[in-house]
Amino acid sequence: MNAVWTLGAEADVQHIYERMEAWDEGTGDRFYDEVLASVRMLEAFPHIGPLVHKGKVRRVLVFNRFYGLFYVVENRGLILHALLDLRQDPESVTRKLRGI
Repeated sequence: MNAVWTLGAEADVQHIYERMEAWDEGTGDRFYDEVLASVRMLEAFPHIGPLVHKGKVRRVLVFNRFYGLFYVVENRGLILHALLDLRQDPESVTRKLRGI
């Protein structure tokens, strides 16, 4: 199953990458490598993440389990909707997932 990145998910990855690189050079690259490894795993096993929102949105944990990659399995592919820092208020995460 092929992964399809939404613009929002791409922007999330870019923002986190830039923040990590500014903090410690090379950390952003390690983060991005782990995100891509998680996506490859999801392409092979799309239902591995538990359902966490509206009975259709799934999540896998990435990069020291601080970030959640939120996705939906559809007939057309694996739709990646958001990559969020899970150390924030849970209601903030829920608000960001409402449009899915």
